[in-house]
Amino acid sequence: GLAHPRANRSIAIVLGDRPVRITLLRAWESLRLFGKIKLVLALLWSSIKQPSEKELREWMESILNDRTGKSDLMKKAMDEMAKSFPTLKRVIIDERDDFMVAKIKQTAELLASSTSKDGERVMVVVIGAGHCNGVVEKLLLDSKSSPLPEEVLPSITQTRRKLEDEFEGSDVVQFDYAYAIETGMI
Repeated sequence: GLAHPRANRSIAIVLGDRPVRITLLRAWESLRLFGKIKLVLALLWSSIKQPSEKELREWMESILNDRTGKSDLMKKAMDEMAKSFPTLKRVIIDERDDFMVAKIKQTAELLASSTSKDGERVMVVVIGAGHCNGVVEKLLLDSKSSPLPEEVLPSITQTRRKLEDEFEGSDVVQFDYAYAIETGMI
């Protein structure tokens, strides 16, 4: 086959989401005793009360047959989580949106200051559906009013407990760029 002229281009992959261990630990720490009990009971209940085959079929058909876009399951699930567990929504969704936006900005700044053989700089960002609205909204904010990544990242990676077998939260701020910079990819 014909090779695309950019097929051999060196690229760097930046993992722009907060590590899951930090997110889960921060989520657990964000709950008070009553919230932790409520969460454990909700998880137990959902594992005991499985939906029937009929309920699953109806649910799948409503998703597949919705051509209006009004049956936004992701939005409904987020709204339900925010109502039942507001601190979890803040930690699992909002803080991760902030983290991803900071990483996107860091990467864009690095790309803007890098030298490219053909002068072209391309960045592709892949994020989950649950984060699209929040990330886009935060990226569209006036850059003068939004905080710098260096100001945002430390506050949303710290936990009360030190992670023994993982890097400390503050290491997350720049960890994904070392290899790319050393190898000259960016």
